[in-house]
Amino acid sequence: MDVQRFDVVILGGGPGGYTAALAVKHVHPDVSVLLVRREELTLYPGAIPYLSATMESFNRNLLPDDTLKNAGVEILIDEARDLDLDGNAVSMKTGGRISYRKLILATGSSPVVPRSIAGTELEGVHAVQKSFTLMRKLEDDLQEAGRVVIIGGGFVGAEFADDLARTKKDVTIVELLPHCLILSFDEEFAVEAEEKLRSEGVKILTNARVTRILGEGRVNAVELADGRRLGADIVILGLGARPEVELARRAGLAIGETGGVVVDEYMRASHPDVLAVGDCAEKRSFFTGKPVPFMLASVACQEARVAGLNLFGIRVPRAVQGVVGVILTRIAGRALGAAGLTESMAEKESFQVVSARAKVLNKDPGVVP
Repeated sequence: MDVQRFDVVILGGGPGGYTAALAVKHVHPDVSVLLVRREELTLYPGAIPYLSATMESFNRNLLPDDTLKNAGVEILIDEARDLDLDGNAVSMKTGGRISYRKLILATGSSPVVPRSIAGTELEGVHAVQKSFTLMRKLEDDLQEAGRVVIIGGGFVGAEFADDLARTKKDVTIVELLPHCLILSFDEEFAVEAEEKLRSEGVKILTNARVTRILGEGRVNAVELADGRRLGADIVILGLGARPEVELARRAGLAIGETGGVVVDEYMRASHPDVLAVGDCAEKRSFFTGKPVPFMLASVACQEARVAGLNLFGIRVPRAVQGVVGVILTRIAGRALGAAGLTESMAEKESFQVVSARAKVLNKDPGVVP
């Protein structure tokens, strides 16, 4: 079997893998680095909900390959089939084998598609994925749709609804919990976000559960647990994501409580030559030390830099001491954000809460307000 040899192999081309590749080449310019990803083009995930109205062009939301190539990183469009941890090698889907000195897993996450909801396989039902091909298909479908039902009122659902409201479509959010965004914000901010969405014409159904997606080949309605039916040309599943760790699991790497690859503070997995960063790596709260299912590009990039700096031994006293999640969104022109623990989270963990005010910048990638 044909074997290619590299010093470092990175599986995954999202923000975590992208940043890890650059970090490795910055510290070790002479090592060979191969980044393996499934698609030719890579989306910046944070801007996906804004593709319908805010973004002027779909192609503005891409991570540039030139930056990687100029740093000396090689890119392979393929997919890993199996990991051979004893042989320090990866078997590829298209055949062939790639050997490595160090392997960085940046395989990301997969959208949650509940088995409890029938009809998710129908045409017009879209799970939100960090895939250029699949999100381009969603964007094409949205151009023709008049009625959009979004299942899930977290960040993805709320941001899609806010953006689609500007296109004057009939948009409905169905949320299982008492409020949209309630897992990220205290109640008064979640309520304000809902009021802003409603002011744009978005319909919001809380304490509501979808049981079926209906249609003959293509979706035309969703059915709720109380029997109500909502007409739908498109259904967007915004129900969160789970770590993509099937490769790691099959290879025998330790998997943590929240489903991610277990890593130490230097992002090293349970095998000495393997590291994991981003959504596929387990996270722990900086404040409580408890595992947390936190998936953000900013966190992935921080972890990737730590992994790249300390890949061949601990060379700098820099480590991930825990996740301080920083989240920011804009709903109907109102910026809402949270850093670390919210008031309700802090009180639940018995922290004392003190209130204060400060003025801060509102800054994200140039294409996102």
